[in-house]
Amino acid sequence: MRKGVVDVKRRINVLMDVWHRLLELWEDSGGALVRGDAVKLLSDVYQKESIKPLKGAMNPADIYDKELASLYVVGKHGMALEESYPELFDKIFTEEVKYENAINIMLKEPPERAREKVKAMLGEVDDNIISRIFRLKLTEVFFGFDNKDRLLELIKVALKVYPEKERVIKNYMKFYIAFSVAEAISKKEVRDKIEKEVLKQSLALQLGLDKKKLPDDDYVRTIAMEVFQVSPRVLDSILVKKRVKRRKQKAS
Repeated sequence: MRKGVVDVKRRINVLMDVWHRLLELWEDSGGALVRGDAVKLLSDVYQKESIKPLKGAMNPADIYDKELASLYVVGKHGMALEESYPELFDKIFTEEVKYENAINIMLKEPPERAREKVKAMLGEVDDNIISRIFRLKLTEVFFGFDNKDRLLELIKVALKVYPEKERVIKNYMKFYIAFSVAEAISKKEVRDKIEKEVLKQSLALQLGLDKKKLPDDDYVRTIAMEVFQVSPRVLDSILVKKRVKRRKQKAS
């Protein structure tokens, strides 16, 4: 079985274990758990299992709060727990429920109406909310609960709904391309520099992103190593190493 597929299955198994512990704590506490309890549990288990959250090159302070999207997706779509534990979902995954509703609105309604409905639900939509909405859909795609075309459609629609957020949306496009290339390398779907460049260019074309704004190979390398645990040896055969410019030394 391909390494990338094994990684996804392992993540799902770990997240299912987190759910079992979370449900035990929920029952023992009489439903007194809060979002922070779930964040800490997820962080503790990930660190014990040496798993990194789905992310780019940065490590923001709230990364495990954002990673609750993975727990939400597996719990709802993989384990069908929402109907059995509606209060838990309402209390701990309040934000994810809203983001999923926002996604459905954006994909179904005309841009202006979608903007009004999402604002009524989430308030003013800032850069962080845009990123979290994309993250939730990416997580569904990553775990196989939706297809990538829906994510690509969501990104394009978001540009129409929030044209003033073009910068953050295009930055997300770069992240998505880098993440997709890193994932393809981990699955051995990309094996050399040519295949890597073809995939980059293809994804840029699908998203309508200027090819001059493609993510560099260092960005892909960071995600491939940290999220997918691809070995440096494999990456060196596919990705271009960044050249370090040496300063000319003055003659003494």
